Amino acid sequence: MSRFKLATLIAMPLVIAGAAIVYAHSPSSHGHGHGGEHRMEMHLDHLDATLTRIGVEDPQKTQVKDILKGGFAELDNAHQSHDAVLAKAHDLLLAPSVDRAQLEALRAEQIRACDAASKRMLTAFEDAAEVLSPEQRAALAAEVRKHHGS
Repeated sequence: MSRFKLATLIAMPLVIAGAAIVYAHSPSSHGHGHGGEHRMEMHLDHLDATLTRIGVEDPQKTQVKDILKGGFAELDNAHQSHDAVLAKAHDLLLAPSVDRAQLEALRAEQIRACDAASKRMLTAFEDAAEVLSPEQRAALAAEVRKHHGS
């Protein structure tokens, strides 16, 4: 096995937490480009259609979408930093000597960044949920369950 392949296998745990959050919210995992704006618009278009189906009025839909744009932007920033983190991990792992302290610092920083993005997205979802009435949230929950087959 080449040193690059070995380094890639070893580095993956460093970035898997961040990548999992971002990719879990991606509409398609088979593309390699970031496409953050496109991905965000796809999510928001799907949300708009779902909110329309349950009878949410346009002013509420606009408010919900505006709130969620900030959360999606935070996730996109985390996604864009993924390549830089992976490159840094490769550099550290392929160096003449392995600097365990720097690797640990990189891992810890990645976890902090993922946690911050996750908290920001949760806050956006909470804020957006408060725009809807309890009845609208219940209808949205039913639509989400139907969409996910549960």
